[in-house]
Amino acid sequence: MPSDLATRIDKQEHQLCRFLQQVIRVPTVNPPGENYLECVSIFEDKLKSLGMSTKMIQVPDALVSEHVPDADGRPRYNLIARWDVGAKETIHFNGHYDVVPVNGQWKYGPFEPKIDNGWLFGRGSSDMKGPNAALCFALQGIQKSGITPGVNVEVSFTCDEEVGGLLGAGYVATEGLANADYVVVLEGGSGKRVGCGHNGIVWLDIEVTGRSAHGSTPQKGINAFENMAALTMQLRKIKQNFPKRTYTTPEGKALHPTMNIGGVFSVGDGAKVNTVPASASFTIDRRVIPSETIKAAQDEIIQKIREARESCPSLRTRVNTRIALDPCVTSPKSKIAVNMARAVQKAKGGKPRFSSTPGFTDLHFFVNEGGMPGIGYGAAGKNIHAIDERVNVADLINTSKAYAYLIADWE
Repeated sequence: MPSDLATRIDKQEHQLCRFLQQVIRVPTVNPPGENYLECVSIFEDKLKSLGMSTKMIQVPDALVSEHVPDADGRPRYNLIARWDVGAKETIHFNGHYDVVPVNGQWKYGPFEPKIDNGWLFGRGSSDMKGPNAALCFALQGIQKSGITPGVNVEVSFTCDEEVGGLLGAGYVATEGLANADYVVVLEGGSGKRVGCGHNGIVWLDIEVTGRSAHGSTPQKGINAFENMAALTMQLRKIKQNFPKRTYTTPEGKALHPTMNIGGVFSVGDGAKVNTVPASASFTIDRRVIPSETIKAAQDEIIQKIREARESCPSLRTRVNTRIALDPCVTSPKSKIAVNMARAVQKAKGGKPRFSSTPGFTDLHFFVNEGGMPGIGYGAAGKNIHAIDERVNVADLINTSKAYAYLIADWE
């Protein structure tokens, strides 16, 4: 491999940062899923300029309405691009381009990206428009260095990861749009950690129904809020067993299940200080470690709801599953993991480690549904999903090198 690849990528720093700032300025906030076409078109133009064949895919409106009832006419787009060099194997790189909503006071406008003391600030700078940009310039660096990769490259930039990914990476995987042997999702690992999996997730909406009455005669009603409180106390008992349940990651770190109750909670319509509440609702965010199953996690919650009904006969509930995604694991001995670790070591020095993230990414769609061994690797950032999200510029450049080495040095 020509020795100037790293030098070329270093010289692209200003260009890479300028491109990343361009895509951050497009506020692809999800929910509800804004400005998708504008943003993904920028990525398509960039990949086309590198000579890649591209295809923009709009998810059918009926499917969007089924999975995102509040999409309100906002179409979903996924981009597929390919660089076929005639190699025997293909790596699929996947990144999402939607970002979470913004709140609070930022140092700089969340969609007015600035570089300050080696960090590029902006919503999506780390999660995950930054790694997407790093991949684009890894491909550019390879081409300008005159390198013919030892592997074909396929890229997807997809929507809706921040709400589960069913219409993004999920659509690409289940519709057979990814035609590759291995996958790299551009998050789920960073620095010297190569991600070999992630937790599963169950998101539930729980509605408790009662009967309204005047506040001066509460005995005539059924207080949905009080019953909700009793139910949540019963559900909390599930957490008592979590310390005994352990999954050991490849780097030797212990992961335990978690459950967050009431990330969103509310009282139904007609709420008033002197009215017995007839409806109350809350959410459950249950993280499922790879040694558990989604079904077992859901069954445990349903069982606790039944037990709560036995102790509180007036309790009435409706349970709706928002998301149920399986955990994902790839062996650190797999070809993609070994090659990625070697590329990271070359780009960043030191001995890489294999990890598993307690969050979730789109990796499971490709590994579990698509049958591709895969890993997760992105750039080092701070305040992901929070105020002043930012990505380290030096690490972004070195991450671009890692992607480039993976493609150029594939064995």
